[in-house]
Amino acid sequence: MNNKLIILENIKLALIYHGDNLLNIFMEHKFYPINKIYLGKISNILPSLGAAFIQLDKSKGKNGFVHFDRLNKEQSKNWLQNSYKNKHFLVQIIREPIGNKGPTVSTNISLKGKYLTLQPFQGEKKVYRDDDTHKEYLHALRCLLSSKRLHLSVKKESINANIDFLLIEITNLKSSWIKLVQKSKSSALPSSLNEKKDFISKLLADYKNVKFEFIHIDSYIKSFTIKKILSKIDIYNNLKSKTRIIYHKNKINLIKHLSLDLIISDITKPRINLYTGGYIIIEKTEALTTIDINSGSFKSLPSSRQTSLWVNYLAIYEIAKQIKLRNIGGIIIIDFIDSSNQYDQMKLLRYIDTLLKKDQTKCTIVQVSELGLLELTRTRYGQSVYDAFTRKCKMCKGLGYTSTNLNLDRLNFYPILLERSPIFLKNQ
Repeated sequence: MNNKLIILENIKLALIYHGDNLLNIFMEHKFYPINKIYLGKISNILPSLGAAFIQLDKSKGKNGFVHFDRLNKEQSKNWLQNSYKNKHFLVQIIREPIGNKGPTVSTNISLKGKYLTLQPFQGEKKVYRDDDTHKEYLHALRCLLSSKRLHLSVKKESINANIDFLLIEITNLKSSWIKLVQKSKSSALPSSLNEKKDFISKLLADYKNVKFEFIHIDSYIKSFTIKKILSKIDIYNNLKSKTRIIYHKNKINLIKHLSLDLIISDITKPRINLYTGGYIIIEKTEALTTIDINSGSFKSLPSSRQTSLWVNYLAIYEIAKQIKLRNIGGIIIIDFIDSSNQYDQMKLLRYIDTLLKKDQTKCTIVQVSELGLLELTRTRYGQSVYDAFTRKCKMCKGLGYTSTNLNLDRLNFYPILLERSPIFLKNQ
């Protein structure tokens, strides 16, 4: 087993360990989590960009951003382009805020269950499945499609699911949708409509197949929630081994006891050393993330080609790990060491492709450029560690340099030399 889970419930952060190795960081935006539904109001329309800004709540929060191609089929693009401000409609968060950018929203509302996803605005009565299944299963699904206008997506895992469970799930999804529509008719404009899923429940649902030996948490009440959820999971999976739930009364003591501040500080640093003497540098910008591989002090092999290939192999393994751990999304550019040889390039491409396929978030290799740069993309989902734990330096505004025009000794302060400085427990 040897798995450990650390939960800082107050700041919506969890760390998953296997032994002493940090496997993953689970985070959730406190105000605009993915899948949350709002009754939004048009704030500004940008026809030249094919998009609009949507006010999501009455507070001074960030406006949502919606592309015209993310409108549901009942909404005409011309209607939105020609509409006036203060028009309102339902929108759902599909991407959390990144930096100074607000959340991305869509009018294609979807209510997700364990096996089924209800999409009320699709307007087509269909079932999407990955494989053909038994007649009994298909007949049950036809019974579920009792509404005149209903789009239902079915996960392939539902093939082995209990039919009664599927019936209950679709009933609950329909009920949730009816309640949400009723609430939208009486709610103030703009406002949040659905309560977001509890952080602990969502976390344990995503890792229901992982058996944790220890769970550390900073909330006394939520420790009982964990115990209740785990008891149901144990019955479902027939697990007999028990998980120790350790409550830490003081979250500061929890951070110091498990050295979480050092762990987060280390994971936001740009340089990662390889055990051979080489290292990689990860730099994130607004447009993309660059990863540079360096051989460093590694000189063990007889030829430069062998040395480059070996260091590149080691770096790829660490890069795949860091991309997942830091939750880096968008465009990623990797600069290999001396990768002009096409035969070596194919070896590296096959290896990184094998590693990226293990990532639950979709990664796509685009090409190797004429300069030998590997271009790939990773779907943005949730916050990266940079968005969650860092901020731009107030001195250099994110450039990573200090000005030489100032007399620093006379000003009697020490400027921050790093581009970003870690922030821990923002809401303490």
